[in-house]
Amino acid sequence: MQSSHPKTLSVLDPTSLLGRDVAEGIARTLPEVRPRWFHTRADEERLIVEIAGNAALVPPLADPKELAGSDAVLITAQPSPAIAERLLGWLRAHPDVVLLDCSQPGVAREETRCVLDRGPAHPPTLPWYHLADPAVAVPARFVAALAPLDPHVLHLTVMCPVASLGEEALDELASQGAARLSGQPIPKPSRLPAPLAFDLAPAPSDREVTLEAQLGELLSGVESRVHAVDAGVFHGYLTTVLVQCRARLTADHVRGLVRAAEGFRMARRGESLTTTRAVEQGTTVVCGGLRIEGGWVSAWLLADGLAVGGARAVLEIVRSFSAC
Repeated sequence: MQSSHPKTLSVLDPTSLLGRDVAEGIARTLPEVRPRWFHTRADEERLIVEIAGNAALVPPLADPKELAGSDAVLITAQPSPAIAERLLGWLRAHPDVVLLDCSQPGVAREETRCVLDRGPAHPPTLPWYHLADPAVAVPARFVAALAPLDPHVLHLTVMCPVASLGEEALDELASQGAARLSGQPIPKPSRLPAPLAFDLAPAPSDREVTLEAQLGELLSGVESRVHAVDAGVFHGYLTTVLVQCRARLTADHVRGLVRAAEGFRMARRGESLTTTRAVEQGTTVVCGGLRIEGGWVSAWLLADGLAVGGARAVLEIVRSFSAC
């Protein structure tokens, strides 16, 4: 983006779970950005939503040509394949327009640069960026905090909440829970990967491969292995991490690095922690179970991944782009 005029940012689907928080943050904290709102829902109705206390009109994106004049386009939810194809066609015809895709797995994964909370030091020729999946946002920050210890291997297991799949998935989980409690059969899932109420399910292997690829971009020189589990909970991520470092390790040094990392705190002795409690703490990441053995650091991490790696991260990225 150029800094000679207010940046025009076209935000797709400000009514999505992530989109609402992003729209609110843009309106309240980024006066240098001029937002425009569009939705990609199947219906062609104009929506009226409240953003930062004001009513905003959200028309359907009937034709990507309506994005003309945009300095950047922000995708907050996965659009249909047809809309994604037309959108990418327009973006390819306008290679100076920045794309920040916050959907998962993304509309142009092979052509985008994965980012965590800011643009890369050396921007790619094509200014297309993809926000890291919330499932890896917290462990990537943990490994970054251990950078002075020269980490080179990461193994993680992450319990993924339904919130990462959107608001309709949250409603579906609630319906599944009601059906199970009443002894009724659970309808075939439409938004969820499986019947998840009061249950767990291993994530598909292709999603784990995608998460490993994102970590490979975010953590240069670190070999990552991911196991992901879809959990029948609404919000909050629980992640176990095992990091191998080349430097000599001491418990005090590792704890000091974690405490010094922005947004992290160590769990207090005897503290009762759950994913729900983690969500109530907003963007704070709680680290516990820290152990040092040989060259390995192991720990568990509790956080609201959508708060840490969602709207807050998006706003930081937009802020870094608009300062260019």
